[in-house]
Amino acid sequence: MIPYIIQYANPSNDNRIENIDTIYGSSEKDKMNEKIIDFIINVMYDYCNDIDGYNFKITSYDEFCHIYWKVHEVKIKDWYFIFTIYYFENEWIKWNILDYIEEIYISYINKYGF
Repeated sequence: MIPYIIQYANPSNDNRIENIDTIYGSSEKDKMNEKIIDFIINVMYDYCNDIDGYNFKITSYDEFCHIYWKVHEVKIKDWYFIFTIYYFENEWIKWNILDYIEEIYISYINKYGF
């Protein structure tokens, strides 16, 4: 099993609330990317859906990030992509979200049918 950490920017103008949520997980190596992407697209759906989200229609992961930060009054320095992810294989390795942005958006469309 490969342990991983997902840090998720969750800005708030209330200084009593943490601005970074941390999620810990583990997965078999061959399913890790799928689990991480599924977590990300669930957050995207929660934010964009028309039921309890902001009712945004997005055309890319990059557009999601742009809208996300535009809505929030509080910005977090160096956090454009909302998620910072690391996994452990003999050392902590950064999961490069730029390598997966197309796959993230396609998975979002496939899962939620937008």
